[in-house]
Amino acid sequence: MKTSTLIKLFSLALVPMLLISCGEDEPEPEDLIPNLSGLYVFGSNTVASTSVEPAAKMPLAKMNPSKTDGNETVDGIYGKLMYIGANSTIQFTEVVDSAGINYGTESGGFIEAGAELAYTDVDADIIHDTLIVDGLPVEIAEEGLYYVYLDMNTLEIRIMKVDAQMIGDATEAQWSAGTPLPQVHASVDSAVFQATELPLVGASGYKYRFSNGWELYNDDSKATFTHLGVESYGDAWASGINDVGYFEENIPNKDDGIFTVRLKFDAATGEWDETKIKTSSILIDYSANQIGLFGNAYLLAPGDTANWASGEDGYGIHAPEVSGHVYTWSWDAVDLLQDREFIFLENGAWGGIQLDYSNFSSVEGPAVDNGDIVDATTLGGEYHNFYVVTGEAYNISLVIDAEADTKTVSFSSAK
Repeated sequence: MKTSTLIKLFSLALVPMLLISCGEDEPEPEDLIPNLSGLYVFGSNTVASTSVEPAAKMPLAKMNPSKTDGNETVDGIYGKLMYIGANSTIQFTEVVDSAGINYGTESGGFIEAGAELAYTDVDADIIHDTLIVDGLPVEIAEEGLYYVYLDMNTLEIRIMKVDAQMIGDATEAQWSAGTPLPQVHASVDSAVFQATELPLVGASGYKYRFSNGWELYNDDSKATFTHLGVESYGDAWASGINDVGYFEENIPNKDDGIFTVRLKFDAATGEWDETKIKTSSILIDYSANQIGLFGNAYLLAPGDTANWASGEDGYGIHAPEVSGHVYTWSWDAVDLLQDREFIFLENGAWGGIQLDYSNFSSVEGPAVDNGDIVDATTLGGEYHNFYVVTGEAYNISLVIDAEADTKTVSFSSAK
């Protein structure tokens, strides 16, 4: 190789080094603006260190359609669950038609109890402030999973650390207070909340909520979905699969017992998964539980047939007779309609104790032996409802033995 050729190659190799070298007085290069329009959140020790990383993109906040004029999202309102490490800062970039604007806050974020803020029922500390162009980054002291809410219409920002709770009829405190699920893991990929030795009542419902409240923002025209349920209590009950997500209906719990409950957030999918493992049995007091028939197999009044209307179509709702740990509900001479179905339901409304054919240790009595009352699935039905093959008056007895952990129902003709 000629000497002149070697000199040319050596000169070319120096070019990149010369291009990236900077004088002492030259400014540091700025972060690149993302290519796609939208809002981006980034900072130190979190899911994205710069605005151009895919994980920095903020989705529109999930809103509760029943409280937001039927809308699942609202233009300009963003919400993101994201990991933030201890002693971190976050800031924002908004991109519109390839033009980027960098945002911070007026004061770096105020910490205030939810009870002191308008439009929220969250009973926990909330970081809040107003966005301004090139403002101060928001300061985050504690590590954890955070929900970041940002309204670009008003430039309001709210941030809360997620402390998961279980609440509902299935829990000891029922709806009066949440049962904490302590955080056992948090990273940029996932967060896990778990409680052990948790007593849960069977055939009842519950939800998960964040930070001792239901909604980080609710102004009576729009409300964030910051709690978890299932799309359909009945479908989840029938399938035995609790596909938890941003839904209004309660999550079913079928069995009494002591449980380990694990709730996991997957950052890649934005979805939640629940795992419940029964570790032992408990003794339940059913003396105050008001249970009745529920379905479309009886008349509420002459010419008025029940039709599965929650809170309206319960029949013969009453508390049990109690003998030790044995609880008995009885219905005499109930006129059941042929080719109709029913179950047993607490208070005649979804969310409490729910007992279908599959929940009983024993379904017995002459009417069952004769095939007058059967499991609806044996005739092609979708759910394990009680199906009335022969319409007539029946005496019905439902017995729960809490000590033996058994449930028995019996049917006999009232003729």
